[in-house]
Amino acid sequence: MAEKAAKQSPGYTEGAEYRFIGNLFGMLIACAGLLAGTMVREFSLDYWLEDLVPLLLLAFTLRGLIKSGLDLARDSIFYEEQKKQVAEVLARQQSQMEAMAELGDLPKLAAKPNYTEEEVLEAVSKRIEQKRDEAVKKNKLTGGAD
Repeated sequence: MAEKAAKQSPGYTEGAEYRFIGNLFGMLIACAGLLAGTMVREFSLDYWLEDLVPLLLLAFTLRGLIKSGLDLARDSIFYEEQKKQVAEVLARQQSQMEAMAELGDLPKLAAKPNYTEEEVLEAVSKRIEQKRDEAVKKNKLTGGAD
């Protein structure tokens, strides 16, 4: 029951194009069976009973082909509606962005400083020396033995 409700909900049908192609190939096989059958060879509908299997295949695949074709049509209509809604939202966002641009410029972040290689090496060496001094002081305070 849940599968039926999910299938009838608005949106895309899962794998409708693959079912359409599958039914198309089924129709091809059924038509090949009919062409090789007795009705075509004898040019008479009186032999329909001998060609019952290809006729049933043709009927079922034709039904599936029509059903999957309608699913594809419904999906394309849904796609067009979604495309229109997305276009409306994008237009609304664009107008909001233009309105915000008219209100004034937003404050900008400060530019990222560019350090030279020497400045970076100097800062790293100072940091290492500070850590070393802190470790020596900590070792003296705790009375650690070397």
